Amino acid sequence: MMTCCILLMALLLPPQRWTAQISGQILDRDGKPMAGAHITYKNVGIVEDPDTEHPRIIEGTGRTYKIKTDKKGSFVMIGVDYGIYEVEVKAPDGSVIYTDKRRVGDNADRDAANVLTVDLSKAAPVGAVAPGAETNLAAEKKGKEQEQLIHQENANAAKINRLVIEFHGALRSQDWPGAIKLLEQLIAIDPNRWEFYQNLGTIQANLTHYEDAIQSFAKGAEVAEKILPNAADQEEAKKNIGDLLVSEGDAYNRLGKLDEALALYTKAAGISSKPAMAHYHACNALINHGKTAEAVERCKQAIAKDPAQWEFYQVLAGAEDTLGKKQDAIETYRGGVEAAKKMLAANPDAGHTKNGMGQMLNSEGNLLVHQKKYDESLAVFSQAAEVSAYPAMPYFNLCATYFNLKRPEEALAACDNALKSDPTMADAYYIKASVLFTRGREIQGVYSAPAGTSEALNKYLQYAPNGPHVNAVHQMINRLDGAAPGNYQPAKP
Repeated sequence: MMTCCILLMALLLPPQRWTAQISGQILDRDGKPMAGAHITYKNVGIVEDPDTEHPRIIEGTGRTYKIKTDKKGSFVMIGVDYGIYEVEVKAPDGSVIYTDKRRVGDNADRDAANVLTVDLSKAAPVGAVAPGAETNLAAEKKGKEQEQLIHQENANAAKINRLVIEFHGALRSQDWPGAIKLLEQLIAIDPNRWEFYQNLGTIQANLTHYEDAIQSFAKGAEVAEKILPNAADQEEAKKNIGDLLVSEGDAYNRLGKLDEALALYTKAAGISSKPAMAHYHACNALINHGKTAEAVERCKQAIAKDPAQWEFYQVLAGAEDTLGKKQDAIETYRGGVEAAKKMLAANPDAGHTKNGMGQMLNSEGNLLVHQKKYDESLAVFSQAAEVSAYPAMPYFNLCATYFNLKRPEEALAACDNALKSDPTMADAYYIKASVLFTRGREIQGVYSAPAGTSEALNKYLQYAPNGPHVNAVHQMINRLDGAAPGNYQPAKP
């Protein structure tokens, strides 16, 4: 009797559960740890008889595991049941940045993928599942062929996971031939992932293999267009297609095939949910081929589609300046500066934006000088010096403008600021020396100039031994050394 009871109790015990530890790290577009990212693992399949030659995949439990990344962008989950999981990673703002399908199992199992590494800075999210390509494991009934298909998909997913990890390693070590080989293997396993073609084309283009890159981007766009009807996010899918077409156009442009490039930029603008970038690339391509007037129109289209991008204004203003439309260029630079200010208000640490604003202000100041609007130019140069990554240039422009306006004290101060930023700026030494030299006087046949004059003159010769002011500098040096004064007049900067 006792034996029967024991057997009965044994039958009531739950089946043994095997669990694993999942860990990983999420890095953002700048390669920095993404703290507070939301990671979700949903069980959609269970592997039966995993140690046999033909394991079966049955319906999953639907159990969901959720966790957030720490300050280092890392996470660890323990006690995760073995099985097939849909993985989703969301940024702290809730936007989906990565999706995949992974098998969780014994670390000794080659098909298991218990470590998740997502580095958005290296390439497009190559591990993402293509829209419309997901396995429908939630279907109520599955035949033998369906189960075999699911098994094959999961086997491929495991291979893809391993290759993706190797691919990121190749990127980190800058092993470009190895990265290309891995992408070719990934495409062979799953030719319906446009991201694989995009990454392949990007590497090929960076290696100047433009013909190969064209084929890769074209194939990626073809795949992306094919799955567009089933895409969960139509707007994002259209943007992806546009990006691929723009990249293909860039490769043609590198080969000097402008017509082919423009056709692709136009096609990209027509299909992308964010066409501004396609118009911007067309504008740059036209400028590089000397078709400035046509470039102006394409840049204006880019601004019309996205007026928040300061880079569009900078390129347009440069084109307008080339065409002699100085006032138009000034107004465009001002529009770009306002766009940059708004960006900086949202992200004060955006150094690229701050530097761009400095460049536009400096260019605007030069145009104002050309129009003899000196007071306006001085104000603009001063603003440029505050934000530019290379403040020596706007400070020098202040120095030269003050010098031409015969305001020597302000010219000296501006030149000194320029030289603090760049001690090798020869022209700043020249103007400084010219100002100081004019303050000298002849005493008992010897011309005496203020302290610092000789140093500034010699610094000019040191950094510009063949510069345009060499003769004038030598005349000043000879005068200080007691030579005949001659007919020396300080040259204009």
